[in-house]
Amino acid sequence: MNIPWPTLSSIPPAPSSGLPTETTTDTTGKVLKGNCHCGRNRFDYSPPHNQTLEDVAVKCSCTLCSKKGYIWLPFPSTPSEGELKWTRNDGVTKYWTPFVWDKFCSNCGTGLVGVHLYGPLKGHALVNVRAIQGANTFFLDSVIKTVHLEEEGPFEPLALSPDVLYNGSCHCGNVQFQLKKHGQELEKPWPVKEDNCSSCVRDAFVGIYPSKEFVFIPEESYNKAFEYRYNKGRNAIHHCSSCGVMVFMVIHGPPNLAEILEKLKKENPERYRVAKGMAELNLSLQPLNVRTLEGIDWECIRQRVERTDEGTEGYVIAG
Repeated sequence: MNIPWPTLSSIPPAPSSGLPTETTTDTTGKVLKGNCHCGRNRFDYSPPHNQTLEDVAVKCSCTLCSKKGYIWLPFPSTPSEGELKWTRNDGVTKYWTPFVWDKFCSNCGTGLVGVHLYGPLKGHALVNVRAIQGANTFFLDSVIKTVHLEEEGPFEPLALSPDVLYNGSCHCGNVQFQLKKHGQELEKPWPVKEDNCSSCVRDAFVGIYPSKEFVFIPEESYNKAFEYRYNKGRNAIHHCSSCGVMVFMVIHGPPNLAEILEKLKKENPERYRVAKGMAELNLSLQPLNVRTLEGIDWECIRQRVERTDEGTEGYVIAG
């Protein structure tokens, strides 16, 4: 999610739509490039012969796959089924549950591969399509099938109180938060937003942006999460160190924000007032991943997600 900030030269408008991601259709004979966001883990993926991603991609309703928003592709086992070749493998974390295990980048948190141990996908090794460059996950998410697997959560959630609207957590329960009631009518819930920038698409981030005063994140949750900064350090994503689920974001803003505002204050007081208000609003927000909210009606939520086709213009893999 690209959040607009004041600059030394001007106050930028809200982010443009950028270059829309092309719909992945005919992939016959193509080698698709994939990588985590930071680029420490990279691979080449060749789909099964004469099949498109729409033909072979699948979603799973288990808790881990739902919280990570996985869209899975079959892991090729023979040349006729395609090929997966790792071109760089520089640090992953493996997480096990009784139903599935997966591997995610230890630095940026992007989910990469997994194997289901139970249910309709049992024994199938799978690759996360969200890590593939140029894949249109908005399109795939609307056309591919979902296999269903229900299971119990492995932890005790934070105790609900009258002022709490939702509990939220990663999969293992090490990172939790509470979203408090905000005084609005139930008919006017928090806006829900999703875009397909290079970071959000890999984390399957569907966000709500309440003020910090309406969110409680225990100190222990910060300690059990790892931070990945991007967008020149302005934003930081927090993943659980154990299970890798992206739970919340922290907005830091430009490192030289004070300098920017001071310069604007001297040169253009009116622009300064607008820029200061913009900065204060951004820094007051506590973005949360809707996928981690406990007990939500996900199908209902999906109907009111505001999607922005930002694309990945300007994204360059480090190194």
